[in-house]
Amino acid sequence: MQTRILSAFILAASLLLASMLFTSSPLQAQHADQAVILQYHFISTSTPPVTSTSPEDFRRHMDYLQDNDFAILPLEEIISKLRNGESLPDYAAAITFDDGYLSVYTEAYPLLQERDWPFTIFVTTGLLESNANLYANWDQIREMAAAGATIANHTVTHPYFLDRLDGESEAAWLQRIRGEIQQAEDSIVAETGQNHRLLAYPYGEFNPQIQELVTDMGFVGIAQHSGPINGSSDYTALPRFPFSGIYVSMNTFPNKVKSLAFTLDGVSPQTPVTSDNSPDAELDFAEGTPGLSQLACYHNNQNMQVEALDADEMIYRVSSSTESNGRRFRYNCTAPGRDGRYYWYSIPWVNPAIAE
Repeated sequence: MQTRILSAFILAASLLLASMLFTSSPLQAQHADQAVILQYHFISTSTPPVTSTSPEDFRRHMDYLQDNDFAILPLEEIISKLRNGESLPDYAAAITFDDGYLSVYTEAYPLLQERDWPFTIFVTTGLLESNANLYANWDQIREMAAAGATIANHTVTHPYFLDRLDGESEAAWLQRIRGEIQQAEDSIVAETGQNHRLLAYPYGEFNPQIQELVTDMGFVGIAQHSGPINGSSDYTALPRFPFSGIYVSMNTFPNKVKSLAFTLDGVSPQTPVTSDNSPDAELDFAEGTPGLSQLACYHNNQNMQVEALDADEMIYRVSSSTESNGRRFRYNCTAPGRDGRYYWYSIPWVNPAIAE
């Protein structure tokens, strides 16, 4: 009798273990260990449309996050947990604002306070208080900081990092960028007491030398190309989903904030700087990445050619017949995941020879 009971117990335990292994693969377990970062600038209808989100659209976005049980967390907490291999809720998100505009204080801040949600403001310290109708002042920044906002670095003057001054050497150029970052951080510490060492690149522009500098200074670099993040993301250039201009639509908002982070072993080329208006790129996906048979990439909303260079090793080349004539552009690659969600990866490009 005891033998039969023991055998039944062992069989039940074996079936339970098999079920757990079948339904909880490593990739599935990683789904919760990721997050999305939302990016906004103006929350206004009277500012440049390309960088503006109306208060009504902003409220719709926040309502969606609340209604769908998103965990809104401080950006620095998300980054710390992902880098340390700690778990996050399945729908984890951080809300960020660039530049420090007055409309963040007058429009977004009260709405976020209603929900008791944290948020991050990347301030351009030299522009705060420069125009009372456009930028917040330090008193308003301190008020938001006291209420739980993270105040982070967006340089002093918001320069184009990739543009050199006439006759400027590489060493002098990097020293100037270092000064922009350090002076802004010093101002943030002096005015608010905060020192998170989070840097949002002006215009989202960077290159390997700047990434090395940011690492040397002990900062996390944050860019503007779209996509979620996970523990394997590049912490010198984390992606964010921009939600302004044509990107505020509620038709696309759910897919973006519910997107899943690809894990890649490598990307080529390793620099976003290009003189080509449709460069090729190679993506080396981590072993076991699902959905690659349906991998699709887009350039200016046009389908790109996706070629499996080595399907077993999960190495793909993406090519575009569409040309971009602007200074900055990106490729977005997606593949279907679980529960109707999509994996998402963005490749940023910048051509410094094109002035703005």
